[in-house]
Order: sequence, then structure tokens, then C-alpha cells
Amino acid sequence: MTDFARLMNDYFVKYLIGQKGSGNNTLKTYRDTFVQLLEFMDEKKQIQADRIEVDNFSYDIINEFLEYLEKEKGVSISTRNNRLAAIRSFFKYTGYHEPKYLNISSSIREISKKKAENRQMNYLSINAMEHFLNSFDTTDYKELRCFCIVLLLYESGERVTELCNVHRYDLHLEKPFTLVLHGKGNKIRSVPLDGLVVDTISNYIQKYEVHDDDFLFFNARRERLTREGVNYIVRKYFERARMDAVSMYPPAISAHCLRHSKAMHLLENGVNLVYIRDLLGHASVTTTEVYSKANPEVKRKYLEDASHTLNINLGYSAEKKNELLEWLKNSI
Repeated sequence: MTDFARLMNDYFVKYLIGQKGSGNNTLKTYRDTFVQLLEFMDEKKQIQADRIEVDNFSYDIINEFLEYLEKEKGVSISTRNNRLAAIRSFFKYTGYHEPKYLNISSSIREISKKKAENRQMNYLSINAMEHFLNSFDTTDYKELRCFCIVLLLYESGERVTELCNVHRYDLHLEKPFTLVLHGKGNKIRSVPLDGLVVDTISNYIQKYEVHDDDFLFFNARRERLTREGVNYIVRKYFERARMDAVSMYPPAISAHCLRHSKAMHLLENGVNLVYIRDLLGHASVTTTEVYSKANPEVKRKYLEDASHTLNINLGYSAEKKNELLEWLKNSI
């Protein structure tokens, strides 16, 4: 076994899983990074995976790989930066555990992220969200399940993967109504639910005969829904609702957009960022602040409130004001 293979195995098993307790999504992201890196080394450098050594990598090689991802594989700048983060993490581990590779490790860790254009956050207005929810026919057996998926994504502000992993026993149907979510890094949080939402979910549970150990939402084979499956459902019904009120909606959304929408609506209604942080499961309120920066209604409210506090008296008499106005009319 080469040093690279040994270090890669230790990095995943001992470090990411054993020490950091990384979640499945993180492990998959890092795995995909190194699969693509090995494919690049095979295709562009003619070095097969079982023969790769740490010495085969360098500052220039990793930069070339990142350009290859962006230009030939068509990945976004955000994905490119995620791939770089995984590579830097591995080489940091390598330099620490094998000092002979410290120079390679240090040079690769000097590679900077690529600056991406700031994209406007995609979310639904309160009116659009109401219209979207009202577009479902909850008397229809299939639509009831899809409605509950959209409703719970919005109500709880959960991530799509969190929704996919919810079991029936995570939902508390007695007061106080709550939903237990298993978030990033296996962190667990409990979020409150509205009584009307719980009534709707209870109706779904009864009609679909969801047992206590079942996933709350499942496919036709009663298997756990995938992220792709949830996104397909959200987009399908979004496109149908948008046909009735095109001007009310953005061109497209994903399931994650419902999480953004919940945060924005809470913010617009004056809910403190700390509580929004706890609902969303952010590690720091700094992450949550992105919503206040992206929401024009909140900015307008703060500006209007600030302007009302100003009481300016310039000391002009009525005669001087008329003279000033006359001067402005003639001068501009």
C-alpha cells in the first residue's frame, strides 16, 4: 500500500469518522472530491490510483485539477471551492502525520478559494407561500403526502436531508407539538410545530398507515425518500402553482428555498435572529445574519424606523422657506 493510500484511509476512518464524527453528507462530498481527483490523475497525468504517491501532487497540480473541474466538468465555483476545502483538509492531515510531506502540504494549503459572484437569495414572499400551499388538493391521496412534505419543510425550516431522515417517532403529536431533527454533524435539535400543521400531518399518518418506526415520508416501496425525490416533488407542484400567478413567483425554486422562505418570513415579522438561528440549526448567528442582509423588506423597515427618530429643526421661518423654494425653482 502506498503512503497516499494509507493516509487516505486513515483520514476518512480515523479522522473524519473517528475524531470529527462527520455526517454522511460530508463524507460523500469528500469521497466525491477524491474520486474526481484520482480520475484526473489517471486521465491527465497517466498515473493510476493504486500507484499514486503523495509526491505526485503539488501546488500546480491541484490548481490544474480545479481548473479541470470548472472548465471541463462544468462545476460551479461553489463546488470548486468545496473540492478545494476537502483537499486542503486532507493535506493538512498528511503534513501533521507525515512531516516528510510538510512542504507539499503547506504549498497546497496556500491555494485560495475562487471568488464567486454574489447570487441573490431565492425565496418566496409570504403571499407566494400562501398561494403555493393553497394550490394543493389535500383531498387527493397522493397530493396529501406531497402537501405535507412542502408544509413540513416550510414550517420546521429543516434541511432536505433532515426531512428525509425523520421517523414517525421524531414527531410529537401531543402538546407541546415538536419535531426532533438530526442535523449536520449528528447534532440534534427540537423545533416547535403549529397545531394546525400537526393536524394535517396526523391526517396523512392515518391515511398512509405510517408506523412508529417508519420514515415519516417514503416512496411507493415504503423506502426513505431521497433528496432528489423531495426536490422533484417541490418543483413539480411549484411549476403548477406558478402557472396561475407567474408574477408572484421566482422562475424556479428548490426544496431548500422553503427553508430560506421560513427564515425570511420570521425575520420580516420581527423574530430575533437568535431564535431563527436555533430553528435552522446554525452553529453561529453570524450564519443567520445572511437573511437580514438579503431581505429588502427588513432593510426598508429599519431605515424607516431610523428616519422616524430624526427630529430636525433647521430654524427657517415661513418667509425664509418660501425664499429658499423660490431660489431652488429658479436655479435647478
